[in-house]
Amino acid sequence: MQKAITYLYPDADNAANLKMFQDRTNQIRAFYFTRESYKQIYDLEFATNYAIYFLFDASKDENIVYVGQSVNGIQRIEEHIRAKAFWSYAILFVTDNNSFDKLSIDYLEYKFIQKFKKSSYILTNKDLRINKPNISTYDRPNLETFIEQIEFLLNAEGIAFDEKLVSVKQIKYYYPSAKHNAKLFVKDGKFILAAGSEIKRPAETTKNWKDKKHFPRGNSIIDSYVENEKAKIIDGKIITQINLAFKSPSAPADLITGLSENGWKFFKGLEELRNN
Repeated sequence: MQKAITYLYPDADNAANLKMFQDRTNQIRAFYFTRESYKQIYDLEFATNYAIYFLFDASKDENIVYVGQSVNGIQRIEEHIRAKAFWSYAILFVTDNNSFDKLSIDYLEYKFIQKFKKSSYILTNKDLRINKPNISTYDRPNLETFIEQIEFLLNAEGIAFDEKLVSVKQIKYYYPSAKHNAKLFVKDGKFILAAGSEIKRPAETTKNWKDKKHFPRGNSIIDSYVENEKAKIIDGKIITQINLAFKSPSAPADLITGLSENGWKFFKGLEELRNN
């Protein structure tokens, strides 16, 4: 089934950092903005309605996300400017007629936290919303439709939950040049570490590196994967359970060795892909 999205750029000189988009056949409206341009959203219609939003970091090779909700739309982002330094851009969703209420956004937040937990994204929420909000049988169909619409609009911006569903038939794999039980494939510009690959915690020697963040950050990523069952410890080894997508090949290479690697050289034959 075909769908169409209408994009509006409120500031033509700032088009890459600020946009509004919507499938005009439904009520869900999305606002995309960078950390630097968020104040301009205040001037746009419906921007202070009840909302669910996502904070992303475009600067890291890993896919990092925070899922939140707001009873006053863009105003909630003010707190994240002060308290959360990791994010570089956000996407906020409202309805044109403000049909969300507090229970609605509780439910949407819960559902999207569960979706991101099962995806290759690293979820930064401290509260993982274990308890499912009690939604009326009559309200659930509408909310599930809203979720589908939000997923569609996120997907249009390159944000997908389906790495674990990627078909591996006839896909070209790239293997580490050294002896490691792992493999990588490339799809839609993403570098995907295949399910069943072995990954490692940062080596103890990396504690003494000039980059003091490498060791704690690497352990935090592994902890997140294990906690959210994206990886399991099997016979003392950490094995990925889903396909994990990255923006560059170096991040999965680092995970495989526990060190810092040039992913293009680490995976045999991959550099030829870059040169073609």
